[in-house]
Amino acid sequence: MANSAIVGSSIRYPTLQGICDLFRSQINDTFSSTTGSGTGQGGGAGLVMNNTNPDILTFLNAACLDAFAELRNAGSPELILDNWIVSGLPPLAQPDPAVQVSLAYAGYFDGFQWHPQWALPIGLSRMLAVNQRVTNSGFGFSDCKHFPAGIPGALQGLFMSGWEMRQGALWLSGCMSQIDLRLRCRITFPPFLSRAAQVIDFSTAYVPILDSLNAIADKMLVRYARRFAPELLPVAKDAEQESMGKLRLESVRERQSAENERGEFGTLATADFTQGWTWL
Repeated sequence: MANSAIVGSSIRYPTLQGICDLFRSQINDTFSSTTGSGTGQGGGAGLVMNNTNPDILTFLNAACLDAFAELRNAGSPELILDNWIVSGLPPLAQPDPAVQVSLAYAGYFDGFQWHPQWALPIGLSRMLAVNQRVTNSGFGFSDCKHFPAGIPGALQGLFMSGWEMRQGALWLSGCMSQIDLRLRCRITFPPFLSRAAQVIDFSTAYVPILDSLNAIADKMLVRYARRFAPELLPVAKDAEQESMGKLRLESVRERQSAENERGEFGTLATADFTQGWTWL
């Protein structure tokens, strides 16, 4: 039997309607010309910032993007995509240290031509890890080394020697085998709305971040205050920092709960350290 004391519904994520209703409540704009109160999409909630006002759509998009960016930096698991498989990337025709390949949003560049059938996930924001295996080998994925300062030039072998991100694409050394890549990355979500005709039902569309309603509404309020009530901007910023701080802290605490350890420093490490300074 369900617990009648629990308030809520089967929709765990905050809806766009709930976020915008809270925002309107804070700016005293819940009155409706048709019903006398803000009733949502059909009833024309709000006289100024109703759901079809281009400004509220812009505020909502910007607030969501800000919230996603802050949570990605805090390592929120809701903004991590893992086990994205790109299968069957073609090998190079011949090894060439001057050639690099890239996987972008528009397709895969094999060093000579583009292939649109392989591409990065559209929501990718930052790459975290790349693993690889020979296609149809049946083996597990092995690590592909990250070279943040640039992939070294060398003759290609059976596997990709390394990767880096630049110009919005994943660049790799290329190899002489057909390769599967396994990607782990931070993501964002595409904008919900635009200034075009309103077609989204606010009552069912949602932001896929649990408990983010207050933080997103408060972020909208900051931009509203900056434009319409600059004298209230410090108050709006304080409220936003408080609500966003709570949301961010959940991700931080979750990451802190994970056990981290490394092997003890052994004799080899000590000897290596000692030898490194003998020239002084």
